[in-house]
Amino acid sequence: MKLFSKTLMSLALSGMIGTASASVIKFEAAYGLADANAAAAAFSTSTYNGITETFDNPIADYTIFNETYQDPGATGDQATWVVGGSAFETNVGTFTMTAPNTASNSNVRNDLLMIEDATTGEFGRNMAYDSQWLDSNDADQVTWDIVDSNYNALGFFLSDANDQGATLEFLFSNGASSTLQFKGPGTGDGRQPNGNIAYITLFSDVAFTGVNLLFENGEGNADGWGIDNVSLARVSEPGTLALLGLGLLGLVIARSRKV
Repeated sequence: MKLFSKTLMSLALSGMIGTASASVIKFEAAYGLADANAAAAAFSTSTYNGITETFDNPIADYTIFNETYQDPGATGDQATWVVGGSAFETNVGTFTMTAPNTASNSNVRNDLLMIEDATTGEFGRNMAYDSQWLDSNDADQVTWDIVDSNYNALGFFLSDANDQGATLEFLFSNGASSTLQFKGPGTGDGRQPNGNIAYITLFSDVAFTGVNLLFENGEGNADGWGIDNVSLARVSEPGTLALLGLGLLGLVIARSRKV
């Protein structure tokens, strides 16, 4: 009986290690406004205890680093914005410009992220269903430090990504990672057309604790994206449920042997 108990414990521990290393259950993009809206609705109905950042909050609600509203030396459409900053602390975590685009032209602040609306900035990233969004300003890389609240599901709208070949990489605190390569029929070469929109969904079998989401556009591409309606939530953790089932099975077997 002691040998059986040790074997059961070993199986449970090996299952826990496998679950932690697996990490990602689902990581995908739904392209096009209709499919993106459907994916957003499905995310909402399949998760619980969620929070969402719409970027429509008053500016006073954010902590903004290097806050500014206009490029004094610039002219044209991109000379002003709702607000710009090198980092924005929001209720879903902090978005930081970690690598500016070196190929940007002179009429933008390429060292800042920006909150935009329909009257400013990148009009191809305007999201008709909402008034403001966070714009990458063609950054080579933006890091999202997710708020540490034990969530294991995330979803958000992403506009105008991958007309230059972008990727998303999700990094876990345990060292695991998962990369999503955008793809679609838009341009005939696997990329999406200019001004595209997608809904990104990620489900994990472990909670997000101290993780980053890296948006990678590739150095020198002068490409970017807008992000909006960013949600963090909970889903049932298959790994946890499997371990629970294994433990209950062990108890049933042990009890049957005693009888």
